[in-house]
Amino acid sequence: MSAFFVRRTLLFLSFCSFISVCVTADDEKVSRSVKEKLLAISPQMPIESVSASDVPWLFRISLKDGSILYADKNGDFLFAGQVFELRAGRFHNLTEKSKKNNRVDLLSSYPEGEMIIFPSKTPSPLATITVFTDIDCGYCRKLHREVGMLNQLGVTVRYLAFPRAGVGSDSYDKIVSAWCSEDPMDALTRAKLGEEIGARHCDNPVKNHLQLGKKMGVSGTPAVFFEDGTLQPGYLEAGKMAKLLGIR
Repeated sequence: MSAFFVRRTLLFLSFCSFISVCVTADDEKVSRSVKEKLLAISPQMPIESVSASDVPWLFRISLKDGSILYADKNGDFLFAGQVFELRAGRFHNLTEKSKKNNRVDLLSSYPEGEMIIFPSKTPSPLATITVFTDIDCGYCRKLHREVGMLNQLGVTVRYLAFPRAGVGSDSYDKIVSAWCSEDPMDALTRAKLGEEIGARHCDNPVKNHLQLGKKMGVSGTPAVFFEDGTLQPGYLEAGKMAKLLGIR
């Protein structure tokens, strides 16, 4: 290989690296500018982050409730709604893609030790779902009756608490008692059957679950999340759930 070719290759790689650094720096500068402009107009806007989107001239504004807005790079225009890419004769929802990626990040970083988990009955799980649940929610109870079947089909079910009535409500106290029980799986099951499980108190993650759910856009229960970040709102019987998960 000639010395000239090596020098030219190194120069090209250095140039590419320089361009990449410049683009990243410009994106960060624009993101800060857009955020400052928005907060100057609406100081209470619950902005989680501002970052470059898949569309070159649009910047993605992620809010703390899981919703997404968009702004142009000058922060002169604000867009609410979904952005689609038209590619290969199909619509590709870029907004939902961003939401799914964010949900995956949030769930993958949340400790399983703070969940109530009903493991699959297969040698290794074929799928895992994460469910935000409320003991006093009728469809949550109906879904829980399907958990045994889901486990048999190879699905691990991970529960997080989402008492819709909020902190301090009867539903909140019930689900805290389940999490604080010596056998949380049994306590949660009995509570969902309408049995009294007795009040218990301990250091518990229920408030953290509520905050996490709100970040992920949970507004009702059951809210079922697949491993790829897909949100399946509401109840589905086990067979249909397994089919959506691609295991039946």
